[in-house]
Amino acid sequence: MAKLSKETKQRLQQVFQCGQFVIRWGFIPTVLYLGFKRGADPGMPEPTVLRYSSLAFWGTLSRILFWAGPILLADVLGN
Repeated sequence: MAKLSKETKQRLQQVFQCGQFVIRWGFIPTVLYLGFKRGADPGMPEPTVLRYSSLAFWGTLSRILFWAGPILLADVLGN
């Protein structure tokens, strides 16, 4: 295995962190952009921002209830 200097290791770490940031924050906007650019399939309604934002809201709410629901239920029941 090649010996890397401290500066090279820091630079590689910075490149990987930058790549993670781009993937995390760029993936969903890219998918949405491509979906809007392509348009709907025949027989399907046209995509709208309101439809996608409501899906995001309900998806987030379901995740919260999935993880916090049993805890809240235990508090209510006094367990």
